[in-house]
Amino acid sequence: MIDVADLSVSIRKDKAVIPLLKDVSFSLGPGETLGIIGESGSGKSLVTYTLLGLLNHTAGLEGNIAVCGCRNLLKAGRKEIRQLRRQKIGYVPQNPQGSLTPTRKIEAQMQEVIAVKTGLRRKEAANYAAELLVKVGFSEPGRILRMFPHQLSGGMCQRIAVAMAIAGRPEVILADEPTSSLDLLSKIEIMTLLGKAQKEYNFAMVLVTHDLGIALKYCSTLAVLYSGRLVEMGDTRELCFDPRHPYSKNLFGCFFNERKGRESALFHGEPPVLNDRAPGCRYFACCRERITACEVQEPVLIRIGTGQVACWLYDGGENQ
Repeated sequence: MIDVADLSVSIRKDKAVIPLLKDVSFSLGPGETLGIIGESGSGKSLVTYTLLGLLNHTAGLEGNIAVCGCRNLLKAGRKEIRQLRRQKIGYVPQNPQGSLTPTRKIEAQMQEVIAVKTGLRRKEAANYAAELLVKVGFSEPGRILRMFPHQLSGGMCQRIAVAMAIAGRPEVILADEPTSSLDLLSKIEIMTLLGKAQKEYNFAMVLVTHDLGIALKYCSTLAVLYSGRLVEMGDTRELCFDPRHPYSKNLFGCFFNERKGRESALFHGEPPVLNDRAPGCRYFACCRERITACEVQEPVLIRIGTGQVACWLYDGGENQ
């Protein structure tokens, strides 16, 4: 379904090459959900943009992305990418109200998306739009279709975005912070809707989120990004309760301290800037467990048990 191998994204600035993502790899099958977590600026959204083919004009793309029958998305032409977005890949955006056109009614916007994804004509598309709205929890779809986005709450707009994403019965859903601007009740509603849709259509889902509670509840696998590097990946429960990378330990430690009402310790040091070309581990300056090797060479992902970690504290396992 999705097989990402050694994905790297870089840009040029003042004749210097600045890596934004480096050697990110993961695989995802039907019905599985991968949660991508990490702090702001770690490269989480870049992964979804790359999977959508939005960065194919960028010169600094390396690696391979096999998705929905496309052998390498990074080398696909515009026509093939357009077909993938229409028929195979659904996208749930971060800003539900900003993703809808404010001057057009919901009916017109949904009909346009449905026509592109399914080929249905206007009347059929209107009926299907009403069916989708019922599926995402609206009891009066006709009234919602006649409204403009500004007349709806953020949670309602996000439900409409989910309806548009599943309109073509996709094989893959990319959800980029789908709950970040919502209240607690709306967050649960949106994730419940996505979970029900996943059971019905059996699509693979990549969920980018800052909310570790959402990630732990709805993801089968977690990938931890730090400064554009994949530092740890594994089964959600195992990674949550037995993290290996020092950054993962701090991340989940803060989460559980907050849940228990305890004060979280501040992260030590400062995160690296993008153009920092230091040869060692990107987490070196912030790590309390660092050793000499951490400053000299960047670690690669190795397999430990059922998971993977990039850290010099673990020198056994099979190189990935």
